[in-house]
Amino acid sequence: MSRPVALPTNLAKPSSEARYHIDYEWWQRSGQELNLYLAEHLCEDHRVALAAGNISPETVDWVDPVTGQVTQQVQLIYWLLSHCSRQPEYVTERTSLVDGVFRVLVATGNRPMSPAELARGTGRSAETILKTLSGKTIYKGIRVFTEG
Repeated sequence: MSRPVALPTNLAKPSSEARYHIDYEWWQRSGQELNLYLAEHLCEDHRVALAAGNISPETVDWVDPVTGQVTQQVQLIYWLLSHCSRQPEYVTERTSLVDGVFRVLVATGNRPMSPAELARGTGRSAETILKTLSGKTIYKGIRVFTEG
């Protein structure tokens, strides 16, 4: 008698308890340009700085205000974390759902978040977020966070 085989967790449909993050390795595998996408989320001041070439190729220390953990961030992400994400127009009702979720995740240092937490940050319903992100398509590297 054969025993049923459990599906790997990445094939199971996520629940409302799933936590999502940006999988930066997905960006490397996808062939899409992460820095171009990150630049789309900059505030006007930092778009001007980027256009003027005022960006360092070096990484910058960023201290997570919640955990106190220090991480190295590329300049674009540092600008998003330290300034752009604090602007009132960073996430609005006109921001697409995927862009809004991406922006919220970047703004929190890519801390894995549940659909309910993402809903608070985007102004969208947790059910809509779960339905959008739990399908077969991976949008902008946003996927269920798995330990290890």
